[in-house]
This record gives sequence, structure tokens and C-alpha cells, in this order.
Amino acid sequence: MFDVSYLAELSRALEQSVIDQDIEKIQQLCDRNHDFILSIEPQPDPIDNEKIRHFINTHKVANQLVSTVHAEMQKQLYQVKKNRQGVNQYKGVKNAK
Repeated sequence: MFDVSYLAELSRALEQSVIDQDIEKIQQLCDRNHDFILSIEPQPDPIDNEKIRHFINTHKVANQLVSTVHAEMQKQLYQVKKNRQGVNQYKGVKNAK
């Protein structure tokens, strides 16, 4: 049986994590509730469906935030690697007179 009150609670927690931009909390919430999220189906009550829509939109925003942060981290990692390679090319400069 689908628990709308749990969905509302999860939605609030996820929304707060998005506001705080707490990527770890978002990932934890989604990992712990993966099966529940996949079990969401349309309900006969329109109010419940509105709560489901709200959760879906919050979940999309959270996924987008995680993707954006991941892409930025990859970009920074690439820059660090390039800088290290550049420094390694000039090891001899340190000992030059």
C-alpha cells in the first residue's frame, strides 16, 4: 500500500536538502528510499496525485543539482590533473641556477 504521508515527509526532506545544496543528504535519501520511489503510482485521489507531482518535481531538481555538482567536480579534477602534469614538466626549473 502506498503511504502518502511518508511521501510528503520524504518530499520535505528532499526539498530542504536541495535548498541547503546538501548533495550527500540527497544521495542518502534517494538511496535509502529507492524502492519506495520506484513504487509510486498514480492514486485515485487528486490531492494525493498533486503530492506525487510535487515530489517528482523536487526529485528532478535534486537530480539536476547532483548532476551539476558532479560535472563541476569532474571539471575541477581535470584542471588539477592538467596543472600537475604541467608542473611535472618543469621539475628541472627548481634546481636551475
